[in-house]
Amino acid sequence: MNVTIQNACKAYEGRAILDQFDLEFPQKGTICLLGPSGCGKTTLLNCIAGLEMLDSGAVLGIEDRKIAYMFQEDRLLPWISARENVEVILNHPHIKTAERWLEAVGLKDDMEKRPAELSGGMRQRVALARALAFGGEIFLLDEPFRALDHKTRLRMQTLLQKHTQEALKILVTHDLEEARSLADQILYLEGPPLRVVHSEIQGAQRKNA
Repeated sequence: MNVTIQNACKAYEGRAILDQFDLEFPQKGTICLLGPSGCGKTTLLNCIAGLEMLDSGAVLGIEDRKIAYMFQEDRLLPWISARENVEVILNHPHIKTAERWLEAVGLKDDMEKRPAELSGGMRQRVALARALAFGGEIFLLDEPFRALDHKTRLRMQTLLQKHTQEALKILVTHDLEEARSLADQILYLEGPPLRVVHSEIQGAQRKNA
């Protein structure tokens, strides 16, 4: 079943962020949400994840589906190591599993360091390792590569795509080049209230359109 946003309404202090918003996502692939800061992209992700409740309307198609969410902030626990930050989200914590994902994001020699000992880009890679280790059928990714240099960004994008081929990825970005390199479809957004002003098909979908 596709993930469907149906007649969604959400307001903060009387200001409408979502107003009768409708959108349908495919079962898998990468959909990039491209729009200015503050237009409502993060609110939409939070409502899909169930972290915020809609005032009215519904999010359909997420029942019994495992969702991994990579936030704008790394949200690492500061009192434990990078390895332990990955282990803590596993149903069956295993040192080797955490180590494998941290090595995959290039942090083999830094996994015992606490977040305060890591750079912003390194913390973001720990957050990516944590999301990949958790896994899921849906990945919500809120600017997941913004703190990375160009070379590292390309490696992490390749890693994400390789290990999530059968998942639906909803990725928020402000980088059009990034969106065009990653997305099956780009949704150009404005708001608030959030609205889709243009849709652009990419990659294989473009060939079949």
